[in-house]
Amino acid sequence: LDTSFAFNIFLPKVRFGLNEVRSKLTGERVQNLLSKLKRTFISITIPKMKIETDFKLKDALIAMGVSAMFSDKANLSGITEEPPLKISNAAHRAIIEVDEEGTTAAAATLFKVIPLSAVMDEPVKFRADHPFLFILTKDNHPLFMGQFV
Repeated sequence: LDTSFAFNIFLPKVRFGLNEVRSKLTGERVQNLLSKLKRTFISITIPKMKIETDFKLKDALIAMGVSAMFSDKANLSGITEEPPLKISNAAHRAIIEVDEEGTTAAAATLFKVIPLSAVMDEPVKFRADHPFLFILTKDNHPLFMGQFV
């Protein structure tokens, strides 16, 4: 069981506070919050969800100055010995699904495990019953970020 993955939920204290939370959640702030997490026994209630997103990367890469690989002057000789190549398109697709079994993102599946022989405190109750942000992490490094509304 790989416990290096985590599904982190940023639940606004007020029902319609998602925009405020999103505006304050910088990359530095996310890293700061993730570094302060502690293991806690919780009883969690969240909605089942499946989120799919597609992002066309070509225009974004060209806008950032990564354009040579899309032109006829592309040098991709390190990839193959075939005739000269160029990249015609670039896209990214992400899928994340949360259900009773756990969280699935691409090829990663997470499960919540609790010890069978330890004395357990009463679990902290956590109910995500209004819009929230989430970040799927591995070793506290963000892999996927999204929102549930």
